[in-house]
Amino acid sequence: MPMIGGLIAAILGGVVWAAVAAMTEYEVGLIAILVGVLCGYAVVLFSNKQIATVHKIIAVAFSLVGILLGKYLTVVYFTAELYTDMGVMSLMFKGEMISAFAETFAEYFSEPIDLLFVVLAIVSAWQIPGRMAKTSMAAEAQAPNQAPGA
Repeated sequence: MPMIGGLIAAILGGVVWAAVAAMTEYEVGLIAILVGVLCGYAVVLFSNKQIATVHKIIAVAFSLVGILLGKYLTVVYFTAELYTDMGVMSLMFKGEMISAFAETFAEYFSEPIDLLFVVLAIVSAWQIPGRMAKTSMAAEAQAPNQAPGA
C-alpha cells in the first residue's frame, strides 16, 4: 500500500510541477521539495503509520519519480506550445518525445540549483516518514496512561 500512496503522490506532484511551470512560464524549484514532502506523507498515510526504513526508501524513490515526471510534463507542455500543432496529451505518449527527453535528460538537471532542490526533496521524503513514526510512537506511548473511556 505505501507504494500505491507514493505513486499517487508522485503523479500528483509531477502534475502540480508542470501546471505551475505552465502558468508561470518558469520552473519553481521549491515544487521539488513539495513533491518530496507529498511522497513522504503519502507513504506514511498508506502504511498506517507503521514506518520502517523501507518506507523511507519508497518515499525517496517516488519523490524522484515525481520530479522526473514534473520535468517531463513541463518539457512536453513547452514543446507542444512552441513546435507542434499537437495537444499535450497526444505529444506526451509519443515515442519521439520520450526518446528526446531521455537523450537530453542531463540538461534538465545541469544547473546546481536544480540539484540542490532535488537533494532537498530527497531529504524531505526521507525525514517525513521518520518524524511521523516518532510522533505516532509518542502518541501511542501516552495512550495507555489515559483512563478507559477518556
